[in-house]
Amino acid sequence: MTTKNQNRLSKGQKALSASFAMLSILFGAWLLLLTEPAIFGQTYNSTSIVNTTVNITNSAPLVLNVLLDTPINLIAYDNKTVFCNVSVFDFDNQSLVVNATFYLNGTTNTSSPDDGNNHYSNTTCALVTPQDRQMNYTCTFSVKYYANNNTRWICNSTVTDIRNATGNNISNLASINPLVAIKIPPILDYGNLEVNQISNDTLANITNAGNRDANISVEGYGSVPGDGFAFICDFGTIALSYERYNSTVNNTYSLMPQLTGTTTMLPRFYVPQRTNEVLDSNNLTYWKLQIPIGAGGVCNGKILFTATDRGN
Repeated sequence: MTTKNQNRLSKGQKALSASFAMLSILFGAWLLLLTEPAIFGQTYNSTSIVNTTVNITNSAPLVLNVLLDTPINLIAYDNKTVFCNVSVFDFDNQSLVVNATFYLNGTTNTSSPDDGNNHYSNTTCALVTPQDRQMNYTCTFSVKYYANNNTRWICNSTVTDIRNATGNNISNLASINPLVAIKIPPILDYGNLEVNQISNDTLANITNAGNRDANISVEGYGSVPGDGFAFICDFGTIALSYERYNSTVNNTYSLMPQLTGTTTMLPRFYVPQRTNEVLDSNNLTYWKLQIPIGAGGVCNGKILFTATDRGN
């Protein structure tokens, strides 16, 4: 074999060796790909599920429902108990306290100070079902007789758990109905008078016992409505015209309006709705009586005071 042929053979062997080396590398890589899932404990698919986990150490409770009865009818010169019923769900049963506010929406809000006209608070609503994840509470409010007549009353309730997580909700809108009422001392006493004598001013103090401004009308009778008398006496009677009234003090008797047997509204006079947290809302009427000839002894009569809604 010639040296030239030997050189050609050597080059061919080298090329063949290189090809085998390349194939070996590719084959090794292919084997590595095949064995990798087994090495790393994984599988390869078009979908795969991974499990997840978390531990919630505290969940905020929920106020599911807040319900108010409506309409609400107040009690004259007294307090009305209003119930706000609250349903609570607590994921981890750690509820500690439920509170609520009953207020006139749009005029006040939950953080406003308490006011008999428009805002009430209860910081310790009563649990009425056993302590559990789902519980019912009742929040009561002692509502004043002068609370505003309106259709926008609402109850806002908040539940707080032992870690101060909170939830809250609001109720349906409720109405407080109008209440027109007055309170007057039961006796108007003119004292001791002689025939033809005119009494001093005797006060009839009228207190607004409702939640509306009240116009006042008066009507007199001796023992039964329409009998035409102001007093029935031990001896004789006193006619209605001898009993007179006005809304200002120190009037001249002859110029004062006479009491009649029909309902008559006092002009330019009313008793406003109470808005003071301490003082009643009052207005005064002033009365005088003259004793006519023909009456004697102890005399008794009646004045009917009637309140009507003055409107806004």
